[in-house]
Amino acid sequence: MKILYDNFPLRSRVCPAGTVESDQYETFQVYERIPRSRMVTAVRAVITSDTIMIASDSDQGPMLIFREKYDPESLILSRDAKKTARLRTLTGKVIVLEKDANCGCGSRLRSWNPYRTMYATGDPE
Repeated sequence: MKILYDNFPLRSRVCPAGTVESDQYETFQVYERIPRSRMVTAVRAVITSDTIMIASDSDQGPMLIFREKYDPESLILSRDAKKTARLRTLTGKVIVLEKDANCGCGSRLRSWNPYRTMYATGDPE
């Protein structure tokens, strides 16, 4: 599993399938108002070679609020100061992530470990 993007704190917008036109996709911004879309602030996002995970802080600690496979050819990572990421999931949703100016102080998302799975082999006989 190769980590392509892991950032916190972020603002994210998730748009349902069919709400963002192909020509708008590359310039789409987090603060644009799109019908039926949702913006969530103070999240952490991890993008691997085929999956995106978005986590938010809750009363019980970090909670995974979105996880889905995406089309690797749709991923656009910008290296500007906002550290923006755009992608389209396999189900057609458009996700835009943008670095938030807030510091994220007091959040438990910094210590959240989405890579918790460990593999072990049994002892040979």
